[in-house]
Amino acid sequence: MAIHAAVPNEAVPQYTAFLATEQHYSIAKVVSTQSGYTLIAGSILVPGPSAGGFTFSRSFVSELDERGNTVFTVSLGGGGMDLVHDLTLDSHGNIYLVGETSSTDFPVRNPIQANPPSPGRAGFLVKLSPDGSQVLISTYFGGVKGSTSINAVTFDSAGNIYLAGSTNASDFPATESLRKVPPADGGVRRDDYAFFAKLPPQADRVLLAGLIGGSSIGCLTASSCLTRSRSANANSIGVDSAGNIVMGGNTNTTNLPTTPGALSREGVGAFVAKFKADGSGLAYLTYLGTLSFTIAPFQEPANTLTAIAVDRSGEVLIAGQTNDDTFPASEGAYQPVYSKTLVPPPNYPPQTDGFVARLKSDGSGMVWATYLGGGASEIISGLSVDTNGVVWVTGATVSPDFPNPDGWSEGVEFITGLKADGSALRYSARFPDGTVAQSIAADPDGLLHVAGWLGSISTIAPFHPPTPRVFALRPAAGAVSTPYLAPGELIVVYGPDIGPSPTVTIGDLPAFVVAEARNEIEVAVPFGIVNQTSATLRVTSGGVSLPDFPVTVVPTVPQIFSRPDGRYAAALNEDGTVNSRDNPAKAGSVISFWATGTGWMDADAGKIAPEARNTSCCTVRINYRAAEVLYAGTSPGLLNAVTQINARLPQQLNADTALIELQAGARIASTRVFTTAP
Repeated sequence: MAIHAAVPNEAVPQYTAFLATEQHYSIAKVVSTQSGYTLIAGSILVPGPSAGGFTFSRSFVSELDERGNTVFTVSLGGGGMDLVHDLTLDSHGNIYLVGETSSTDFPVRNPIQANPPSPGRAGFLVKLSPDGSQVLISTYFGGVKGSTSINAVTFDSAGNIYLAGSTNASDFPATESLRKVPPADGGVRRDDYAFFAKLPPQADRVLLAGLIGGSSIGCLTASSCLTRSRSANANSIGVDSAGNIVMGGNTNTTNLPTTPGALSREGVGAFVAKFKADGSGLAYLTYLGTLSFTIAPFQEPANTLTAIAVDRSGEVLIAGQTNDDTFPASEGAYQPVYSKTLVPPPNYPPQTDGFVARLKSDGSGMVWATYLGGGASEIISGLSVDTNGVVWVTGATVSPDFPNPDGWSEGVEFITGLKADGSALRYSARFPDGTVAQSIAADPDGLLHVAGWLGSISTIAPFHPPTPRVFALRPAAGAVSTPYLAPGELIVVYGPDIGPSPTVTIGDLPAFVVAEARNEIEVAVPFGIVNQTSATLRVTSGGVSLPDFPVTVVPTVPQIFSRPDGRYAAALNEDGTVNSRDNPAKAGSVISFWATGTGWMDADAGKIAPEARNTSCCTVRINYRAAEVLYAGTSPGLLNAVTQINARLPQQLNADTALIELQAGARIASTRVFTTAP
């Protein structure tokens, strides 16, 4: 694995790095180390012909120094799917990974459970030395009579390990006094229960373990109620100074064993539970809201919890998303009112706002709670608290009015910092898609370590002016940031103040600047980099050279140009009219659509194509069947970096849209076009 990094600012060291290989990296978590380095963990997904598009995955953890250089990378796993869900460090710097695996050959060392369920998925716990050189513990966990996923891990001051997740294993090692689940239903279903477990530092036995679940769900038809699984899932865990264990999660059940005096004894969806340190039972269990929406034949919760953070007093910071206008937001909070402005279709949930709140230590109410959102939808995916008490969240938004006073980008991902009392914003900025929304960690120096799920890692100094640097790039026909580019591809380069009078080179070859704005540049990648596997992207802006930005060169990375909604191809019907829902293409007719990143040709990518030139670059599948490609090549009047494809629709269509899959080399892009209704 290569990690490419660019460093823009020596006074306040910051970088943007990309995991860059032919494999697919999915980042689960980012944390900061005591030295100010960045630790990331996730899964390496290997493309293949399986139903999910991947043959297997392996877990990985990497450390990056303050300049974004790789200190070490460790990969481990078996022959199945190994998915990392959380990452943390103990006080000695030892590294802990947790997740789930279908591998029957997952490498174990000093295990508390040596064997996985068969069939089923097992939770796993891995402990590495601080430098990643030694596997100290590697074990399955959860039992062998059902599946388990470990979603969160943390520690107390004595080094005890706390795990949280979900399980349906009938032999899960729960402490009897903490088994808060309904009786089995006689085998009609296999229900999932939220769990926590406390292990000693050597992880050789279970000290305490609790289960929570419900039996009642909201639905419209009795037969569906009988067969639908009841689900309770813990995704976060923390410990207060008294050793009480707090876990948060979500459930589709309405009868969790809530406690007297709790904030909400009735409800569905997001919940928080505190178990007493001595294992004697629940200190409290509360839902966070009561509202659900009907999506036939079931009712779906309106509140979803993403993350928690527990302070020494036992108060719990919580974050997630909601479309509940009765969520207990507080007077004086930054946003006390749900920002619903769109009218949803009947029986369908409206858009979501994020929420951030502080729950009292006894679970009886909110210290403060605020919505966080604009006129459309938001989700919150990460939470961190810095040493000054600023509450940092990261996520994604499609609201044009989401607060962006500190931003240089109008992207769909955001970082927001709230004052410790939730009354106002300290910072809010939007970032390009795929760069910051997966995870966030604030270090003692106030630097934010952030990750995007597809392999982007950055450090950001939120209270310093952004320094001009290349922050991300994406295909001009795509939406998500990527470390890859192909010869002749049209790309968009993002970064604060990179746009004035730019010149760009890639692999020391001049790249044609198609368009420029203050914070972004559209560029045609020169075809001449065809024999390179890695290259340096250099931008000179306003006469100033910006830090180099390393990229990975691949033979092809096709992307299909879309309509403004991003969901359907920008296509023409056979008669030359624009393809749309009101003007669909007829069965058996020819459609034309456009792409970029389809591979090398002997031409200048930034020159206008004077004539049609068939490159035979691509194959097309429509509704999963090979389609007749009448033409694939340059599009006269457009840049050579743009490829036109003319393909024939099937004679029989069974829907009002058709799936288009364009393959160039080893890579595939997909979209949909409107077709005649059946």
